Amino acid sequence: MKEVKNNLPNSVLVNLYKESLVLGVAPVNVDKKAQPSPTTEPENAIIAAENDPIVPIKFLGEHQKKILVLVQDTSAVHLNERDFDLLTSILNACKLTIADIALVNLANKNYSLHQILTQAPSEIVLIFDINPTQLKIKLPTKIYSPILLGETQLLFSNNLSNMQGIDQDSKIEKTKLWNALKLIFKL
Repeated sequence: MKEVKNNLPNSVLVNLYKESLVLGVAPVNVDKKAQPSPTTEPENAIIAAENDPIVPIKFLGEHQKKILVLVQDTSAVHLNERDFDLLTSILNACKLTIADIALVNLANKNYSLHQILTQAPSEIVLIFDINPTQLKIKLPTKIYSPILLGETQLLFSNNLSNMQGIDQDSKIEKTKLWNALKLIFKL
């Protein structure tokens, strides 16, 4: 049997076989005499790796109304109970439920907004206390000011924890968010 040489760079091969059935398994060296030499990836391999498919994004909710809510909470799988109660109240005021949204906790995750929207296409994205650079987007953002990105409206907001309580600062934060939500949901 004649051996076929592979002249394609590894990054090209990875892109050709994106839908592989077996991921992360190194090929077994059948010929024990020939030891594989370590390969060096070209500099653009980092870019190719970023475009590779990611693991499915887990979210809470059924995403029925194509609304995405992004949070960052290291203390919970989705969101701590106190902030979840506030989010539920906010959704109720907008005539929505948890079933209408997809709640994604980005704590300890490195997803771009593009990757998230690819898996959970949304018309509205509410982003609580997440920096645009963390989402790998370059947009001039101002909190509580809706931004149109293609067909998707983005709203950046302060953390839900900042809206907890009855002090004046919490009330101001809730009012700013409510005014922005009234514009987005036409309430």
